[in-house]
Amino acid sequence: MWLVIMTIAIAALIVVLMIPWWTRKVNLNINGKFVLVTGCDSGFGRETAMKLDKMGVHVLATCLTKEGEQSLKSVMSDKLITFQMDVTNSQHIEEVFQKVKKLLDGKSGKQNSFIR
Repeated sequence: MWLVIMTIAIAALIVVLMIPWWTRKVNLNINGKFVLVTGCDSGFGRETAMKLDKMGVHVLATCLTKEGEQSLKSVMSDKLITFQMDVTNSQHIEEVFQKVKKLLDGKSGKQNSFIR
């Protein structure tokens, strides 16, 4: 019985000590960085692109339709660059990859470390 009480007490102490670590806020400096977001016609992709734009990120947004691109451009800053892409089409993906690679060539920073 004593062992069970000690085990529960130690577990509770660990939880109490970890709460500040679990609830900490991470401060990321992403201002001026480039982020590619897919599915920006609507939903999570669109909301993510808009939030990142407000944070100062250069958003590279892919949309399935031209209408989606135009709609997104109407509510975003001039840092937005859009691409029409169907994520289920490997040719579209390769074309956008090449365009992004060309766009980022010569830019300084770590964003180029992921470009083959």
